[in-house]
Amino acid sequence: MTTKWTTCCAVMLLLAACGPGRDAHEPRTIDTSSGAAERVLAPVRLDTTVARDLTGDGTPERLVALARGARFDSLAMELRILDGRSGALLHDARWSSRDYFKYEPAGGRADSLAERERIVRRNFDMIFGPKAFIAPSTTLPGGRKEIVVDTATVRYALLELDWRRAHDIADTMPTPPEAESQLGRERVVSQEQRARAAAVSRELRGRPTFTLFQGGELTNTIAWSDREHAFVRVFSCC
Repeated sequence: MTTKWTTCCAVMLLLAACGPGRDAHEPRTIDTSSGAAERVLAPVRLDTTVARDLTGDGTPERLVALARGARFDSLAMELRILDGRSGALLHDARWSSRDYFKYEPAGGRADSLAERERIVRRNFDMIFGPKAFIAPSTTLPGGRKEIVVDTATVRYALLELDWRRAHDIADTMPTPPEAESQLGRERVVSQEQRARAAAVSRELRGRPTFTLFQGGELTNTIAWSDREHAFVRVFSCC
């Protein structure tokens, strides 16, 4: 009796595993289409694109924001700016969605998975929001507004640019953290560096800008420099 019962249970389990109408020896269908592996490894995929003329050449650049990953609280985020004519990559910024929760207290609202998704989607939707294309400004006596281009920020951005070029890292790529630490320790600024930063600052004052919030205290504003043939950071704020 026990043997018959065991055999019966085994058959029922096998049928359940195979599914209705499925032959136990029938091979499983495997998705081998393009991008199938990425869809399994990165089920969360966010994409958005806008066109804006940031270089001033009359042809809008293509701005692309991407987010990929298994969970909303650890997505790989990326911003690409592509030339409107050639499609060449002009700028690339990368960060993690976990930075959006840097100042969220333990046990707070971001501990909910649904709330984390809402926070990430909100910040993702804001990447190309109206404020991203409004240049930072300050109000002068008399109420007149002036576009802010911080010469010290420009000077440091040019140091980063020179470091990347010296180490054969594309202008478009973010500066590695170890290089930022090294550059941050350089206290001596040459007259040549000061003059160059001042000239680029004058060039960029009044140019189209793009401001990107990357979580925590990291908000950077960039503008295209014809002199440097690169996007240069003109303002950085907490």
